[in-house]
Amino acid sequence: MPENPLSIPPRSMRHRLLGLLCCALFGAGCAAVPQTRVRLPESPATSPAVSAINTALASVTPSKSTSSADYQLGAEDLLEITIFNVPEGGVGPIPRRVEVRLSQEGLITLPLLGDIPAAGLSTAALEQSLRQRYDEFLHDPQVGVQVKEYRGQQVSIIGAVGRPGLYQLTGPRTLVDLLSMAGGISEKAGSQIYLYRQGPQGRQSYIIDLLALASNPGAVNMPVQAGDVITVPLAGVFFVDGAVGRPGAFPLTGAYTLTQALAVAGGVNETLASYSDVSIFRRRAGTEPEKIAVDLKEILAGKVHDPHIVPEDVIIVPMSTAKYIVERFLGRIGLGGIPFPSVF
Repeated sequence: MPENPLSIPPRSMRHRLLGLLCCALFGAGCAAVPQTRVRLPESPATSPAVSAINTALASVTPSKSTSSADYQLGAEDLLEITIFNVPEGGVGPIPRRVEVRLSQEGLITLPLLGDIPAAGLSTAALEQSLRQRYDEFLHDPQVGVQVKEYRGQQVSIIGAVGRPGLYQLTGPRTLVDLLSMAGGISEKAGSQIYLYRQGPQGRQSYIIDLLALASNPGAVNMPVQAGDVITVPLAGVFFVDGAVGRPGAFPLTGAYTLTQALAVAGGVNETLASYSDVSIFRRRAGTEPEKIAVDLKEILAGKVHDPHIVPEDVIIVPMSTAKYIVERFLGRIGLGGIPFPSVF
């Protein structure tokens, strides 16, 4: 006879929930915890003028590090789909070559197959999907996908650039390409760029060092995607990302301490933050960027000094994997008033 969950003693229920938590933590590698990626140079240059940075960026061949294979299809793109082992006349209802445009929902419609999801895929990924679908009708179908028109994909650039605004992606583009399209970096810009991206696994943030991008673009330059938001803050700002209320770049209008800077960023997310693993990335003249490890619990308890923030500091408040698992998975389970054991 099935066990009645109402008859389980509270202590037993707590033990079972703790066991469930351990299993969830064991599989945490499969959970998509939002990440921040800090791209800092291994050996930074010595504070060149912005004009020198723009000169270096202008010397980079556009899209040299990106191929059309990296491009992600989006709404209103026009595709030409060819099935190479079908004669020109076609095989029944299957044409050899057809042009289709992605709908606003990211779908294409093909004979026999109907609606096929295509947005967010590369051409190679779509070819693989179509081969699998046409395999039901053809022996070893050979499918090719070519983008005929790039439409409806925008990237936003704001901050200290020549021409901030929305820019259309008319093919594969990199960060350097977009900065060039936006008129280059302003004389008032700081030394870092902030890029937000909303992906299938949640929001991701990239912090790119401008000096590294100028001195070694081949290693730091990265492809941009539709929907990316690129921010080039003015000098005299600090960055906050991770488990806070409002991640982003903020002007350093006073002598802020770490806790004050976090308050400006909307405060720490108590549910998800890993208080003991906070980091401050700081550039020092003539040296490699320094990572300063901070235990926020010790600061809040008054046991250690609350460090001051300097311009262009990057503050990262990581998410605790354990807290993320509890919030995302176990937090949705009705516990009937039974207190959950403290594990943090």
